[in-house]
Amino acid sequence: MPKVLIVDDEIDICEMMAFSFESQGFETLIAGDAVQALDMVKAHDPDLVISDIRMPKGGGMKLLEDIKAFNPARPKVFLITGYSDRSKEEAIALGAEDVLSKPIKLQALIEKAREALKI
Repeated sequence: MPKVLIVDDEIDICEMMAFSFESQGFETLIAGDAVQALDMVKAHDPDLVISDIRMPKGGGMKLLEDIKAFNPARPKVFLITGYSDRSKEEAIALGAEDVLSKPIKLQALIEKAREALKI
């Protein structure tokens, strides 16, 4: 069962995404900030991290850098942003699998996750 870590400072968003992924056969973990997320990456070895870019206590870009410094090979990382800025190019250069714009259609996100994980 593929394991997905969902990271957002808005816990209701995490819970909604987790419910959708679980209903499609994924195991999910939730973190409310980048610090907690990095600890969970180290402890639980998820296959995929889906993180908001802008959060208190270090955003998704910093989390991406920290994950890739810990293990460049895994997990794959999707970042989500509600802003149109240069984040996408920078994130891809740092090793993000994809950068997605809000609003996100959950079924489309699940399909992207399946493609990235080759399942």
